[in-house]
Amino acid sequence: MSAFVSQSLFWLLSAVAITGALSVLLVRDVMRMALGLGAFLLAVAGFFAYYGFGFLALAELFVYVGGVLVLILFAIMLVHRGPGGAPTLENRLDPLYVVAAFSVSTLLFLMLRPIVAVAGSSGSPGGPAELSALLLGPMLPQFEALGVLLLTGLVTVVLVMGRGERG
Repeated sequence: MSAFVSQSLFWLLSAVAITGALSVLLVRDVMRMALGLGAFLLAVAGFFAYYGFGFLALAELFVYVGGVLVLILFAIMLVHRGPGGAPTLENRLDPLYVVAAFSVSTLLFLMLRPIVAVAGSSGSPGGPAELSALLLGPMLPQFEALGVLLLTGLVTVVLVMGRGERG
């Protein structure tokens, strides 16, 4: 693949991912949010394929795009309905959430930068054995910190959603 095609594909996937993520944040229609999430997840699968992780790309497609998106569409059918019969959703966009999302993104970038540098320096990305040796060897602290960061994000989402229903 030529450098121009490779760069174009990367920027196209980036644009789709950013557009999908922004639509999830800013759009008030639930169906459009689900479509934005689908576009974002497809772009993530594209990134996995772009970097040579075919198994992860297929897992992303089957598990997240195929499974989670279908569950979200079923949940939309059960969501609180407004006066016109359309699903209603409150916009809870708070500047503090934007700061938290930017902080988490910065931490993820800083933790994953060594992995991308190691994968980019070799001729081939390697297989599952090389990836597991890297993640459970010299990259174990970053791998564990990423797990703690994701768990913290999950707990934060649960707390924010619970606070929104009480208040």
